[in-house]
Amino acid sequence: MALVALSHVSFRYQAETILDDVTLAVEKGRKIGVVGQNGTGKSTLLRLMADLLEPTEGEVFRQPGVKVAMQRQELLPEPGETVIRRMRTVFADDYRRGEQLQKIEGQLGDAQSDDAQARLLAEYSRLQHEHEAAGGYNVERRIETVLSSLGLPRDAWEHAISDFSGGERNIIGLAGVLLSDPDVMLLDEPSNHLDTWGIEWFVDFVRNVDRAVVMVSHNRGVLDRCVDEIWEVRGSRVTVWPGNYTQFRHDREKALELQERQWKAQEKEVARLEFQARRQMDMANAYDDPGQARRAKNMRRRAERLKQVERPDRGEDRFHAQLRSSGRGGTLALTIKDFRAAFGERVVLDRVKLELDHGDRVCLVGPNGCGKTTLFRAILEEGGWDNPVVRTGKSVKVGEYRQLHDVLDHDQSLLRWLADVTRQPDPDAARLLHQFLFARADLERPIGTLSGGEKSRVQLARLVHQKVNFLLLDEPTNHLDIQACEQLEHMLSDFDGTLLVISHDRWFLDGLVNRVAEIRDERVILHRGTFSDWWDAKKSAGEDKRGAALELRSRGADDADKKEAARSEREARKERQREQRRLTREVTRLESRIMQLEERQSELVAELQDAYAPGKDPVRARELSDESRTNRDAITELTAAWESVTDDLAAVG
Repeated sequence: MALVALSHVSFRYQAETILDDVTLAVEKGRKIGVVGQNGTGKSTLLRLMADLLEPTEGEVFRQPGVKVAMQRQELLPEPGETVIRRMRTVFADDYRRGEQLQKIEGQLGDAQSDDAQARLLAEYSRLQHEHEAAGGYNVERRIETVLSSLGLPRDAWEHAISDFSGGERNIIGLAGVLLSDPDVMLLDEPSNHLDTWGIEWFVDFVRNVDRAVVMVSHNRGVLDRCVDEIWEVRGSRVTVWPGNYTQFRHDREKALELQERQWKAQEKEVARLEFQARRQMDMANAYDDPGQARRAKNMRRRAERLKQVERPDRGEDRFHAQLRSSGRGGTLALTIKDFRAAFGERVVLDRVKLELDHGDRVCLVGPNGCGKTTLFRAILEEGGWDNPVVRTGKSVKVGEYRQLHDVLDHDQSLLRWLADVTRQPDPDAARLLHQFLFARADLERPIGTLSGGEKSRVQLARLVHQKVNFLLLDEPTNHLDIQACEQLEHMLSDFDGTLLVISHDRWFLDGLVNRVAEIRDERVILHRGTFSDWWDAKKSAGEDKRGAALELRSRGADDADKKEAARSEREARKERQREQRRLTREVTRLESRIMQLEERQSELVAELQDAYAPGKDPVRARELSDESRTNRDAITELTAAWESVTDDLAAVG
């Protein structure tokens, strides 16, 4: 029996139909992904299941006693409410029970009779058994596990939630839902603002938990690894597809191809019947023949009855624009030397070195709070040809995309802001906005009323007009639907400038970047290869985990599991140590060989000067010149190998 079910549900907002005649069911333990373009009603669907909205028509059923919890993109805290206080609110019953146990412990010492003491002991035993079964003794550890695993540091737990950014509030809201251990979890973009380690922990949690999970998500990698069913919201209807996201794409494409063939065959037959009907009617009129006229009408009715297959909707509601760079002005895009950033006594970045050439495609990764956005701000605000610490190429023109949309003026209208910032006439700014799917009626809307995806499209419109040759993108896919993410990928694939992007969307990054800049221990380590190459190396080194598994109530890890985890950790540590020793030996060998070749190069320079002197042997001079060139090439090759090995050693260490 379904835990939650929708039966012929419709929902209308004013005159607009958001959902129409939707019938769905959430079974125990199912993992469901909800996909669709922004504004199609995905969040509305979750709110209906969470009993936060009433359907216009139809019914929403919930099994008696079923607990449903929803995580929303916007978390509204109580005034002064701290993170830890909100998490402890989830366990109010456990804390209340713990206080009762402490109270009885005090009363036992004051009991005046054996009967009173026996009654207290019986009550204490009952509460203790109930507390243990509910996991009440592990509440603080469970809170710590979830907050730490999702990337919220301990020193932030006592801060008021109102002091946090929207992205951090998203993490806090997600933590509250996971800790509440409901029968059905309704999650709205849960991976937004999580770092790579947080996403990895979240994926493991969803895959292993026996609760039902319904998540709206644009993160194709998360959907692929977590869900066993896809709900596609399109045109106010919801279609159910079995399997993960990759299976959904495959099955949907096959279904659309079949529908396309059926529709074309139908249209061809309809056209034939209508042509014959016109001929029959012409003949009926010419010869005043009622029989011909009846046959013509029958053919028209047959043609109408044939029109049962709709033309397939492939979601071609796409923005049409290209990111053209301002041209290449040189090889150098960015050089950072000994950059340092600190907030008070807390050092975030120290002695950072990074060098990017024109056309490089690099993602900047690291745990939340490690300094990624700080480095971006430094490049934008301090970067310049004359800055020896943060130097950008002489002809570099930098453009940025901010994940929090704080570059936008939320009080201005959409058209006014874009026209002012791009210095375009209103008609030209309006045409640019139309390319990004904004209708004429949208142009006078205040930016503050736009959705996250719409604000993302406004920022992209500004970048298209700027024609920059160095793009800094901070979580550009966070608020875009899957189709918009794919369009952005195409735009960036055609972009011929330099790209530095902060993102934890593996699917997005793997098709886009070929180098990974990792912030680690206040430094930046550059890795060659794709994002998945870097993450696979992390997993091999045992560095892909940040937190332990979440223990839900009445489930504790047994001793065998703990011993196995400890054994695995020891083996992983030994493997890291072996790899570290091997790499250290290789670094020493390469340094020794490079030193030998450099000494020989110095000798060759002296010998060449002597060989080219008047009266010397020209054949010997050419031999020395060839040897010098070969020697230089060998030094270059060994130096590149040394850089690669030292990067690997730093990653392992």
